[in-house]
Amino acid sequence: MKKLLLGSTALVAGGLMAAPAMANDPIRMGVGGYWTGYAIGGAIDPVYSMNNGAVTNFRGLNFIHEGEIHFIGQTKLANGTTIGLVVEIEANHAGGAVGLHTDETFAFASGDWGRIEFGSRDPGSYRMYWGTPSALIGFGFFQHNHNWAVSAGANKAFRSGIATTIAPQIQESNRINYFTPRFQGLQLGIGYAPKVASAATSVVGVGVCGNAGSGNNPVFCISRDNSYTDMIDIGANYLNKFGDVNVALFGAFMYASLDTSNVIAAGAYNINTGFKLDAWKQWVVGAQFGFALGGGTLTVGGAVGWDNNGIGGNMYTGVGDDTMFYSAGLMYATGPWQMSVGWAGFRNTNGNGNTQITSAANAALANQAAAGTFAAAFNNTGTLASQAAGALSFGQHTLDYIEVGLTYALGPGIRLTSGGVYYAASGPNSMAESDAWGIMLGLDLRF
Repeated sequence: MKKLLLGSTALVAGGLMAAPAMANDPIRMGVGGYWTGYAIGGAIDPVYSMNNGAVTNFRGLNFIHEGEIHFIGQTKLANGTTIGLVVEIEANHAGGAVGLHTDETFAFASGDWGRIEFGSRDPGSYRMYWGTPSALIGFGFFQHNHNWAVSAGANKAFRSGIATTIAPQIQESNRINYFTPRFQGLQLGIGYAPKVASAATSVVGVGVCGNAGSGNNPVFCISRDNSYTDMIDIGANYLNKFGDVNVALFGAFMYASLDTSNVIAAGAYNINTGFKLDAWKQWVVGAQFGFALGGGTLTVGGAVGWDNNGIGGNMYTGVGDDTMFYSAGLMYATGPWQMSVGWAGFRNTNGNGNTQITSAANAALANQAAAGTFAAAFNNTGTLASQAAGALSFGQHTLDYIEVGLTYALGPGIRLTSGGVYYAASGPNSMAESDAWGIMLGLDLRF
């Protein structure tokens, strides 16, 4: 889990721009990173195609892994300001891409005045998260690098894996982040990104202007293209200790404007179904408490949040595709052992409805059809025999996730990890339903 903790406890008048200050030594690069791999066995329900009702089945045994190599360099100026650079390279063959795949690249500066980051970087408030703990490395509730489930093709409750922090869908965008010094346990963070996603094509990240990655990173950003722009995220956390109890509190908010196009584009506005995009908004709060117990530490925590997924209220139903999410768990650590159990629940309003297998390919739902043809989308009597061609199903989409984790430290940076996961997705019809479970054994390396 990536976390940013600034140890400063007081604001100091000295500033980054106060006066030229030469470094005593040039920037020197070091190498770090991690690698996590699992053998996992279990079952994943088949998925039905929205185009023709075809079925996709999944194997019950698989080997998965994910990792990164980090090049980190820094130096300190005479005025005490630290200047540095981080370049992260994916340590796995991602998406069949040939050659190296860059994850994040950013410059940073820090001092008594706080810390600034500039470049391809995750939102600052995202990394300030404190909430549900987990010992199952690569899964958990903060940065879900692995999954053993699919979204059932139409279940809207799946939210960037099982993340219950702020803005997990928006990673590695070109941005600037600022963190205040920590004062009396409190730290604030704020970030800004000019452009984070092309909404009309549901693309977030690689290859989109304003984002780094293995795709291109255009210098010029197109405007009025139904994209999310001018993203601002604000976060705060509070860390303190009262007697034998460690306390960590977290809260964050994100807002990104919708840069609408003059032309109605597929995926952005639909006359027939009433679907429309809107400004992207999220908020999350979380808490974590640690207690000494039996020679070890018991940690309990949880989080709750809301995400409108960048979608506005339906023009006909008045309801959007908002997701409320919750998580809670506990972890116990003693000596080389860590063990945890946790749950997360996601509830999506599904105000735009979802397609049924019997009508998934029906042309009546095509974008920009003639006015008045939207009736087909809502004429669903609930029975297969009388269901109108192209009718949508309405009703809440849900996802519940349960995990257990157990790890053992073999040595510095070397940990055996094991656990189990269970996913249960449901909705108003079979297109939104899918269950999965898995048991795994793996290895985590940090260097």
